[in-house]
Amino acid sequence: MKSQDPPIEILQPIFNLFSNGNLQQALANSRKMLEKFPNSVILCNISGASNVGLMQFDDAIDNYKKALKIKPEYAEAYYNIGIALKKKGDLEGAIVSYKHALEIKSDYAEAYYNMGNALKDKGNFEGAIVSYKNALEIKSDFAEAYYNMGIALKKNDDLEAAIDSYKNVLKIKPNHAEAYINMGNIHKDKGDLESAIDSYKNVLKIEPGHAEAYFNIGDVLRDKGDLEAAIDSYKKAIEIKSDYSEAKESLVSLMTSYRAQKENSNLIIKVNEEIRKIEIEGDLSRVISDEQVVNLLSRAEDCISSFGLELETKLSQVFRRNSVNLDCERHMSIFDKHDIIPEFCFGCYKVQVEPRTVIDLIKLFIVFDQLELNENNTRKCMVELRSEISGSYKGIIFCSGLKQAQSIANHLDFIIKGSIAPELTSSIKRGCSEYSISYPDYKEINKSGPQLMSFNKDWKVFEESHDKKNSLYAEKIIRKSLYGLSLSDILIIRKWIDYAKGIGDPSADLLNQNILYYQHIYDQAKTRMDLFNLTSL
Repeated sequence: MKSQDPPIEILQPIFNLFSNGNLQQALANSRKMLEKFPNSVILCNISGASNVGLMQFDDAIDNYKKALKIKPEYAEAYYNIGIALKKKGDLEGAIVSYKHALEIKSDYAEAYYNMGNALKDKGNFEGAIVSYKNALEIKSDFAEAYYNMGIALKKNDDLEAAIDSYKNVLKIKPNHAEAYINMGNIHKDKGDLESAIDSYKNVLKIEPGHAEAYFNIGDVLRDKGDLEAAIDSYKKAIEIKSDYSEAKESLVSLMTSYRAQKENSNLIIKVNEEIRKIEIEGDLSRVISDEQVVNLLSRAEDCISSFGLELETKLSQVFRRNSVNLDCERHMSIFDKHDIIPEFCFGCYKVQVEPRTVIDLIKLFIVFDQLELNENNTRKCMVELRSEISGSYKGIIFCSGLKQAQSIANHLDFIIKGSIAPELTSSIKRGCSEYSISYPDYKEINKSGPQLMSFNKDWKVFEESHDKKNSLYAEKIIRKSLYGLSLSDILIIRKWIDYAKGIGDPSADLLNQNILYYQHIYDQAKTRMDLFNLTSL
């Protein structure tokens, strides 16, 4: 079927409508003209492109299919169908369509590029890299192909190749800020902090108001230990982008282990300093009363409200850390990727307490804040959110062996029975709860001899391979927590109270939190009631 397009003087006004973003009118005019020129490939294309812009993907695909009936060897129509299918979420269909386009037009660089993007979104990073390379063989100055290949290479753990790919982007487009950002992130991941800062500073030469660059510089400066400079970078990021939640959260987190040394106008720092002035009253040899908890939280909430600070946190666990890097992120990454338990975790034990109410969880938090241990073991309080793990409220002290865990458990039991509840006791667990789901023998603890499950030496090769690709984890600097109350603590405790309301814990009513700060936590807690057959406390 031969294409019969209208003359350019008729098409041009429609092109102008489309170019100016007036998609609805461009679509209406195209449809009207198609009544007169039903075999116009150009009008089918404009209709399809307008429908894509209007998020009407099925209609767009119909438009392009009509173009293919008129012109079956029309590679651009298959290409455009691929775009519509990808936007619709049908990645496999998009890949098939791009392949059809390439069967007709083998040197179609954009089709290879978009097929690479679809493969990348599917998680097929090796396939994506091949597609980007094919695009670059055809179009060597295709900056975006290098850029997205850099993303795929990083996802595929080939960090050096990813850096080279971003360098190629910058040879073609020296002002490509996002290439510098991504390259800086890789340098940071590799532990090359100076190169990371240089990359982020190059971003600021291109875009002086680039909030993410300031935020990333803040993270690197924090990791270097230059904490005052890190604070300044986070503040600058927030000044540029007032709703920058990640920068705010990083600043809040930094304040758990550091106090700003100079007078500061930043609202987060001001509120944190006021909360720091509130002393946690509590002699661990005496009962911590409900009234003490209520008064503590009330005074902290008054600090927040008096400054008008509105802030949320993604965290749900309150830590008191020592400077030992437990490397939990590394261990869980190895477990998730290879379904093996890292060697370190066979010597990791924890003393666990499960309070019955949220007010007792806050009392346990007070105990953990003031608890003195010979090695100042890292400890945390939390609400349980993992769908595969039972329980609600938990306090955990991390120990470097069974003997230490037994000693700490005995000491802790004496304290919590007197300060929280006589019936409250601790138990000793081994490593992360997720491990026992895959390996039930791991959780079994023999208190007087060899453990039922020991490390499988064949697994060592997986750990070594992982560490070669992720050298940064071993070098991560952990700063000791400051003791006493912080803004971060209060934001997380708000989340605990919402969780308590979700599981029907009546002690939450004593805490006078009338606002539901985290609806999703409340909903998640309600779901857990059904999941684990819980009843209201």
